[in-house]
Amino acid sequence: MIKAVLWDLDGTILDTTELILESYRYAFRKVLKAEIDEKEALANFGRTLFDAMNLYSPENAETLIECYREYNHKHHDKKIRPFPGIMDALANVRRRGFEQAVVTSKTEWLSKRGLELFALDGYIDEIIGFESTKEHKPKGDPAIEAMKRFKIKPDEAIFVGDSSADEGCAKDAGVAFVAALWGPNINFVENCEAWAKIEDPRDVLHLIPEKGPRI
Repeated sequence: MIKAVLWDLDGTILDTTELILESYRYAFRKVLKAEIDEKEALANFGRTLFDAMNLYSPENAETLIECYREYNHKHHDKKIRPFPGIMDALANVRRRGFEQAVVTSKTEWLSKRGLELFALDGYIDEIIGFESTKEHKPKGDPAIEAMKRFKIKPDEAIFVGDSSADEGCAKDAGVAFVAALWGPNINFVENCEAWAKIEDPRDVLHLIPEKGPRI
């Protein structure tokens, strides 16, 4: 029986696509004097910044991360918004008595900030961020940490996400992966092997029982 829903943050709960793309562009132009392909940048969703930047320039990775964060933090509050239907989804999952965690490669404080901006933090019981585990997506450690905090088994959770890193994390942890078709990685989610694919955040309610363990 499902007892908890694990959610990715960027591209699943919050629409941060333009902010992330602009942050990559700023960092690449400033440090590498180069442009980054948009499809390549989108493919990095779900990965840690360290892993992503090391793919491009190991010797400049730290500087790239600093510049990325410089732009990202400065423009964060004005450039993000929740996806349509996400508040209804989170509120109704909570109303049915299920626990919810955000499982992200983003830092915990910035994740919390993004949720608070739109009054979504009250629906989330745990934030599993960059600081929470030694290994990150696509390894299963972040999802495993969420389950540990909820004291549940892999078959008692589902993981809703939009990237290959989310899929890898879910499958490595033994959790059913639910592909979010409203996110920016439409080519990935349409072709990935998921337990379920949903077109609207509220469709998650069709995947869980009417009553959770809290009721």
